[in-house]
Amino acid sequence: MSDELTDYALSERLPPWGVLVLESHHSPRFTMDWRTHAFVKVVYVLSGEGAFCFSDHQSSFSTADVVVVPPGTANRIEDAPGSASSLYICCLSTSLFHFDDQLVDRFQKQTIRGDGHLANRVASLMRRMVHTQQSNESHCALSMVSDALQLSQRIFASRSFSHSRSARSIVNEESESDRPRMEQYIDSLRTDFFEATTIDAAAESVGMSRRAFTKRFTEMTGKSWLVYVRELAVQHAKQRLGNTNVPIASIAFECGFNDLSTFYRQFKRHVGESPAAYRKG
Repeated sequence: MSDELTDYALSERLPPWGVLVLESHHSPRFTMDWRTHAFVKVVYVLSGEGAFCFSDHQSSFSTADVVVVPPGTANRIEDAPGSASSLYICCLSTSLFHFDDQLVDRFQKQTIRGDGHLANRVASLMRRMVHTQQSNESHCALSMVSDALQLSQRIFASRSFSHSRSARSIVNEESESDRPRMEQYIDSLRTDFFEATTIDAAAESVGMSRRAFTKRFTEMTGKSWLVYVRELAVQHAKQRLGNTNVPIASIAFECGFNDLSTFYRQFKRHVGESPAAYRKG
């Protein structure tokens, strides 16, 4: 992964399993030549502003937008003056979609704006893919392909204007049967803390009401859900700041913060100094 600002577009060379995630942090001098690729490209805008240029039009983007570039589409990026962008780029081989000949054609060039739910889901998936790609574990390829397909499904669902969601039974009464599910959830947070989005989503994931979830979580951890998750995120950030040269914006993203200012506030609240000061030691 990149650990410095870049003046040029990164090389997009896919591994054998057909999924690659890049982080591209642009310098004020960033420039990009026209390029055409044989894969699908999904871009999450972490920060900055600019435009994706296509042969027939330009599509502006800003923080938290999601940009889709289909295969065979000439494109390049122009950053807005004084607003160099930081992008997370997911490249998906068309071979992933061979089970359905129509899927690749469903990817149309577009910039999806103002969809906070989609942006959060895309950010969460790409964050997990960054962690997986860095891990080099035996299941890396399987996990990357699985998340890539889920990412594609999220894109398609956002365009279908479908607000339906699978029904889930919510347990409204507290009982000791909650405890094993909660223990499993708390244990999973040690490695998946960066996927924790909202307390409502957490409660739904274990089939509990928000009230029952909040009470049980506090009983078992001695802390509120948000405090617990934030502490795990800050601990991971401290490890990354101390052992790598990865940009602070990237570390914030890895830790579950889409907003850099929120990361700075939370880090200073827990550690007593800013991420930059902590890194300097």
